Amino acid sequence: MLQTPPSSRLTGVDLVTRRQIGLERIQQLIATCEERAARAWRNYYWAQGLTVGLAAITPCLIVLAKESPNSWLLNWLQLFFPALAAIAAGVGHIFHWRENGVRQTNLAEAIRSKLWRYQTRSGEFGLDLDEEQALSQLVVGVDGLNLQSVARWSSAQLAEAAPTAETAKPAPAS
Repeated sequence: MLQTPPSSRLTGVDLVTRRQIGLERIQQLIATCEERAARAWRNYYWAQGLTVGLAAITPCLIVLAKESPNSWLLNWLQLFFPALAAIAAGVGHIFHWRENGVRQTNLAEAIRSKLWRYQTRSGEFGLDLDEEQALSQLVVGVDGLNLQSVARWSSAQLAEAAPTAETAKPAPAS
């Protein structure tokens, strides 16, 4: 179950504790993004490798089957390998591993950049802010980046699933 720390104003949590909670959550977000990106890229490269490898084997099987027309196994394999290549390509497209890898990598880098600017008191975390204001701005900024990423992902999922006016029209009767 997701737990959120209680508000510091209600329970009197000091700045040091709030900073520790915030920085731990930020490190957790970065680690999660990197893990998800690595998994997405690994899946994407496997699907692409299988697609190319299975497609490359197909001409060889066709030549072998032509030289041995009585081999039911070669005749069957020359049909089976392209089907597996098509499935691998389709799975790679359906699950959007490349897009997820890019999105998670970008999110991790954006969060890391905000953290670095906070730690060096640069940019929007400049020296004109006191420590509490800078921490608050960091937490709100990182949370905003995370929520924007989730919203973009949700929109992309829904936009792809929703039929367009062209695809929703029934075919004309001939």
